Amino acid sequence: MVLEPDDRMKQKMTRNGSVLQYMYSVAGAGKGLAAMGGMLMGIGILLSVALFNVIGMEKAVLVAAALLVPGLLLVAAGISMQRKRERGWADAYTKLSGLEERELHQVEEEFRQPGTVLFSFDKGKDSNSLKKMGFITANYIKFPGVKPFLIRLDDLVACFYTKKMLCRDGGYDRGFIAYPVAGEWSFVMDSPPEKASLEIVKLVAKHNPKVITDHFFAYEGKEYDAFGGMEEVIELHKRVYGKR
Repeated sequence: MVLEPDDRMKQKMTRNGSVLQYMYSVAGAGKGLAAMGGMLMGIGILLSVALFNVIGMEKAVLVAAALLVPGLLLVAAGISMQRKRERGWADAYTKLSGLEERELHQVEEEFRQPGTVLFSFDKGKDSNSLKKMGFITANYIKFPGVKPFLIRLDDLVACFYTKKMLCRDGGYDRGFIAYPVAGEWSFVMDSPPEKASLEIVKLVAKHNPKVITDHFFAYEGKEYDAFGGMEEVIELHKRVYGKR
């Protein structure tokens, strides 16, 4: 899915002052811990109600407390862990992307400007889905998902959909692949929906015509494999466009 967010959606995604922080908050061990604690508390309440007529109110309260207390502690610990994780959102983006913190502020400014486009592999528009979306601004691109794959749009070497992604078992699968000129990471989505993938590839190519959008291609009489030969393709991109 590709969509241009209206002002209301942008305000929702930047309500704490940062769309990058908003998207980074989608995941974290703290959320799982808090959910586990909440589930434990729920079990304690249900169990005490079920046993009330069997063992009496006093023992039922003890049963509930035996689960409610550790559940409450897990919730508190999970919330604390999640808040700590979210405070480190800027470090997470700079570490993976190689961008300086001043550029993160530039990304935030560009996101608020007209022309920003959101994209994802599904059609969800709820808060959780919005946090997992990717986006393109005038000079930057963030890929969908829970990891902070954010780079300068001009540094993107390849972005393509393929039906011939070689798997570990020797077979082939569908895949969506993208990677930057730095070559320190690659974005790989296994078995993505074809229509959405092709739509995203078209969007990226529109914003950066230099991006390689084919799995297999030829240049100056030499054949390249943009998935199996990433390093070679990156070197070609550097040679053609003068990247270092």
